[in-house]
Amino acid sequence: MSHPPPGTIRPSDGSRQTPVPQASREAVREAIEAGRHAQRDWARLSIDARAKTLLEAGRVILADQMAGCEVMSDETGRGPTECRMSELASTLDYVKGAIRAGRAALRPERIKLSPLDFPGKRVVVEQVPRGVIGIIAPWNYPVSNFYKSLWPALLAGNAVVMKPSEHTPRSGAWLHEKLAQALPEGLVTLVQGGGEVGQALIEEGVDSVVFTGSVPTGRRVAKLAAERLIPASLELGGKDAALVLADCDLERTALGIAQWSMHNAGQNCAGIERVYVEEAIADAFVERLGKVVSRLRVAPGDGPTELGPLQNAAQLDLVERHVKDALERGAELVTGGERTGSGYGYRPTVLDHCNHEMLVVTEETFGPVVAVVRVKDAKEAVSLANDCRYGLNGSVWTRDYARGEALARQLEVGVALVNNHAFTGILPETPWTGTKETGTGVAASRHAYHGFVRPRTVLVDRSSKPDPFWFPANDDLQAMSLALVERSQGRLSALFRLAGLLGKRVKAIQSLTRD
Repeated sequence: MSHPPPGTIRPSDGSRQTPVPQASREAVREAIEAGRHAQRDWARLSIDARAKTLLEAGRVILADQMAGCEVMSDETGRGPTECRMSELASTLDYVKGAIRAGRAALRPERIKLSPLDFPGKRVVVEQVPRGVIGIIAPWNYPVSNFYKSLWPALLAGNAVVMKPSEHTPRSGAWLHEKLAQALPEGLVTLVQGGGEVGQALIEEGVDSVVFTGSVPTGRRVAKLAAERLIPASLELGGKDAALVLADCDLERTALGIAQWSMHNAGQNCAGIERVYVEEAIADAFVERLGKVVSRLRVAPGDGPTELGPLQNAAQLDLVERHVKDALERGAELVTGGERTGSGYGYRPTVLDHCNHEMLVVTEETFGPVVAVVRVKDAKEAVSLANDCRYGLNGSVWTRDYARGEALARQLEVGVALVNNHAFTGILPETPWTGTKETGTGVAASRHAYHGFVRPRTVLVDRSSKPDPFWFPANDDLQAMSLALVERSQGRLSALFRLAGLLGKRVKAIQSLTRD
């Protein structure tokens, strides 16, 4: 089925928007070069100076938050309040947390050396910025998705080239405009367009790339990066599962799963798409979940709304196909299951009696749909939850915290939670990562810096004498090598032999410079 070009339709009502021009390859090259020029001076600043500038950038963003919410609301269809809560409210707190994590990650490491084995030597391992970082962001959170990589990359001393999704170019442009007001000229540049522009970004010379998006595109990004021998951080698909145990707090669990399955209309890599509930409480749980979800309102509306529409026509088609497939295979519709409004709105949907033959259970839906699978016990729930190509978040809902924690650790995911879900995504000091086809990326925290810095070892030797293993080779060198082996095996006699050999070796080495 053909769809309108990305970024040309308002998802709230289907009205048209003027297309945003795509950057040429030459424009991409110029953006990278501008970043490379600005990065040299930026990297010379202290971390304190860079941190101060980033905090100012955060303040500039918040000072114009109303305009930002309007732009995001126009492109995503979400209400302004949801845009503020999801994208902007925690901006300054996130920057502060990113700075704390960055200080730990970027601190030089002094390596302790034995003065007996390595006299006069001092070694420090420094973290050196890679240069220019390309960030290719998705459309589901068109501003805050940049945060997880943008702030750490800049704090580390890099420049950044932003490529927003072609579905939400204006939101990315707004963020870039705010950053440009606070940061040195050229330090953060912007290129607009689709996959061709992302490809050009890698081919034209960024030093590292961060990509969030689909698995097929992620594989192509990985190949392009591998050809250039640059790091690629990839956050790809998700199909998160929640395990609901018989001893859970039913009301809180229903509310929590409604929140994290329907947040952002389910367009969340860490949204709950599968629920494995123990049979003993399945009826009661489904009744409560259905009641909560049926009361959620889809924007645009006359009053407050909890959900926006799907962002684009292709996503709406995918959601409808998954729901249709589930119903044809025996799922029961609890609530929702239909379009609403004149745009891409879709009513929040709960499907019961689902199984692993249904697309809604095995493939990423990325919409306001949650599939409930009934299981006999927690062991079956864990097994089915792990029967998945993806592994981003997973949660266990129970009153038995110790058991819940033990079960959560059995889930094949990057983030395991008990009685909550996706929550750590707002914590800049905890790694956001996954396993399996979710990808190789690590965002946020000190663990995210591999793609932004490279280690540089600096050794200073203050010894006035040559090292005893230098040329020439002689019988004393052979004896010394044997004594070193014996010393490593704990033989104390070897220490005395080494003491006698070291002086003889130094004299032999120094003799090479004498007539």
